[in-house]
Amino acid sequence: MVMVFILIVGIYVITIGLLELVIPARMLQLWIKISSSRLYYLYGILLIIAGFPLTQVPSSNPLSTPLFIVGLIVVFSGPFILIYPEKIKNIFFQGLEELGQKGSRFALIIDAIARIVTGILCIAAYLLS
Repeated sequence: MVMVFILIVGIYVITIGLLELVIPARMLQLWIKISSSRLYYLYGILLIIAGFPLTQVPSSNPLSTPLFIVGLIVVFSGPFILIYPEKIKNIFFQGLEELGQKGSRFALIIDAIARIVTGILCIAAYLLS
């Protein structure tokens, strides 16, 4: 059951990454809208819930260690959003302002590549199980 969840997470993360590469301006606007919402703290809860199964990949899977590390990063980023949502929002908007349009696009491309690599890792772990 955990591996099916990891497959679904992989497909979802690759989809988001591809959308960030194909339509970066719209995806950046979506991230601005999400981070501006008063329900932004729910994103922190979602990170914790979605990241925890990544730490539960069976050790017999050769990709268990990389997925465990990714899971820890995702799970531990959730509480920061829950505890300091305004600071995270301010850092996000300040970063967008300092980077400008070209820098923001470059940061979004880096984020998209990281998402796609993570998604491929999840799908590969499912296939190897």
